[in-house]
Amino acid sequence: MFSIENRYVTCGIDNDLPPEIQITIWQAIDTKKALGEKLDYLQVIKFKKHNNTLLLVHIEQEQPQAEYICYIPYASQYDNILNKTVYVIDDGEHSTMLFAEEY
Repeated sequence: MFSIENRYVTCGIDNDLPPEIQITIWQAIDTKKALGEKLDYLQVIKFKKHNNTLLLVHIEQEQPQAEYICYIPYASQYDNILNKTVYVIDDGEHSTMLFAEEY
């Protein structure tokens, strides 16, 4: 599950989610996996501005319930993703990153 091969992004992600945020999300999932955490097929990612200097990237899952938070330096280009939710869904063969409204 969530193998490095066969990772995809939708056109919406490709157009509207900065590459460094995409990489941060994939790296967070890889870190969780490397730590031996059991990963749910659905990872839910939300973004929040923290102290006007950092972007909080919050990743959560339901089964088993878990969350992972990381921070990256905030840039004005992130303003358009603050109220967005991103899903990363793994179907056993492919992992796909998409905006919730694309589901």
